Amino acid sequence: MGVFGNYLQIPLLTLSVPLLCLVNLVFFVFWLLRFQWPAFLFLGAFLLSYEEWQLFYQLENNGIATSDGITVMSYNVRSFNRFKWLKDTEVSSAIETFINQSASDVICFQEYALNEAPKLEQFPYQIFKPYVKNGKIGSCIVSKYPLVNSKSIAFEGSFNGGMQSDLILKNDTIRLYNLHFESFRLDRNDTLIASNYSKRIRSKLRGVFDSQQSQVSQFNTLSNSNSFPEIICTDLNNNAFSKTYQDLGKSRVDSFLEKGTGFGATYYFSYMPMRIDFIFASQALKVIDFQTHGVKLSDHKPISAKFGID
Repeated sequence: MGVFGNYLQIPLLTLSVPLLCLVNLVFFVFWLLRFQWPAFLFLGAFLLSYEEWQLFYQLENNGIATSDGITVMSYNVRSFNRFKWLKDTEVSSAIETFINQSASDVICFQEYALNEAPKLEQFPYQIFKPYVKNGKIGSCIVSKYPLVNSKSIAFEGSFNGGMQSDLILKNDTIRLYNLHFESFRLDRNDTLIASNYSKRIRSKLRGVFDSQQSQVSQFNTLSNSNSFPEIICTDLNNNAFSKTYQDLGKSRVDSFLEKGTGFGATYYFSYMPMRIDFIFASQALKVIDFQTHGVKLSDHKPISAKFGID
């Protein structure tokens, strides 16, 4: 796993890896401008961990995406601003406008609030599954193509969850998974001001990481029984340096690594590029384009991937 591999063994440090990468880049520039030997240490470490640096940053892709294919978007909409986090009072309609202009064929929503959701009339097939029984918040898949065999995916002891549905595309069937893994749910008491903040936050985060790994293990067991090509849209609530990511991405393709550019940050977090939303796919599916959309209508950015279907 290279230089960053050790972080996978220390779950609480995985969140800080993007910051450590930025700090290393700053020191590299500093030593390079001074023509000092520590700059070569960075280059050596960079070459040894090149594949892992790609988890953090992708160089610009100059390839031209073909027009044929199916475009799938993943978007945590934070309940369409149900609790007025944003000053904009028309978030639901603004998201609808963005979606209708995005040329997406399928949208996988997390934190979808049934009562606040727009109609999205361009998508005739719409399936909603609550995270908890009889709930109004959950996962939703909307599609321009038929959806069949839709089921909830429940995580025991959690207010998060997901769903699955089979997408019928001409003569092909693709299994869609829409997943929202355990959230951090840090509150105002989890600050540096509290005298016991360090122990408190460590304990809370470790509990979250343990829950996420258990949920990923549960999902992988479910996925093993699937014989169709699969596309997984997920708010992982963890970054690409985590054990959770490693377990979910094993034997699957991270579409950002195939066609993404830049940091690919998906979560609005001050001073640190956090990529915690992902679109994975079976290796049988070809990724022909990937975008991270810069709209600010949630605390997450939507991402989309175009797949070629032979």
